[in-house]
Amino acid sequence: MAFDFDRFRSEQVYRSSAPVRMVMADLGRLKLFDAELDRRRALWSKGSLYSGIAAGVAFVGTFLLAPVGIGLLGFGLVPVFLVAWLVCSLMSSRYRRLDLQDRRYELVAHLLQRLRKDIAPDEPVTLELDFHLPEHERNLTGRGTVGPWKTESFVQRWLSLQVRLMDGTHLRLGMDERLQVRRRTKMNPRGKLKSKLKRKGSTLLHVQLRVKPERHPQLAQLGSRARTAVRLPKALKLGRLDVAADRLSMRAVTASDWKVTVAQGEPSLDASRAYLMMLLSLYQVLNYSTSLRKRDAARIAS
Repeated sequence: MAFDFDRFRSEQVYRSSAPVRMVMADLGRLKLFDAELDRRRALWSKGSLYSGIAAGVAFVGTFLLAPVGIGLLGFGLVPVFLVAWLVCSLMSSRYRRLDLQDRRYELVAHLLQRLRKDIAPDEPVTLELDFHLPEHERNLTGRGTVGPWKTESFVQRWLSLQVRLMDGTHLRLGMDERLQVRRRTKMNPRGKLKSKLKRKGSTLLHVQLRVKPERHPQLAQLGSRARTAVRLPKALKLGRLDVAADRLSMRAVTASDWKVTVAQGEPSLDASRAYLMMLLSLYQVLNYSTSLRKRDAARIAS
């Protein structure tokens, strides 16, 4: 199915259930679409700047040219340039609202590229990508106060991906952005009202593997040992690890300044690498349960 740009403009959400090659092609189109939006926004921003300067020059010229009798010419151009400035500013603002967070589609593209060899060519990848900002009203979860601050809390599950791998394991991963916005207004000693704004956020990464219990009969008994198999980057903190008879799931928390890939020595989290390390940690537990099953089978056979 062709990518529906008109629907995406209105919803700002990408949804698909298609083979990995088609999903990756759509992500490539999203990148081009985003680049085109950036180009148009830059053009309208330049138009806003130049028309604003022109309006100012025409206004000043009205007074400078008044002695020679042509000041009215500049005065007549002022409203023309002001209208041009207003139109350009509105269009620039419109394209700014449509701007996509590059790191969202780039992260999924990196993950699918790494996982592609483990996904059958015709296996559907179910993907939902939400490009709304975290503080969008649809993500509001509550309002309150903290001392003199008024607070708003937001939670956005912007990434949800599901696919069955070639070994029969069902993979599900997601990412939540959590944000608290604090606002405070007070009067300074000179009697003027001043407003302050603070933002505090975090990011929650989810990975789940669903398996057939008969292939891992001792999986549920490995809960206490599973944590020893977890290997995560320093910038990622393990939040929760659940082990059941038919699934493994892990949640981890990091700051909101994550990146798709980072150079060595950068403090930001490499989200692509973080997901792969979480996935490998869960597979370590699965492999251990498999080794226990084989060992028990060997004992019975002997």
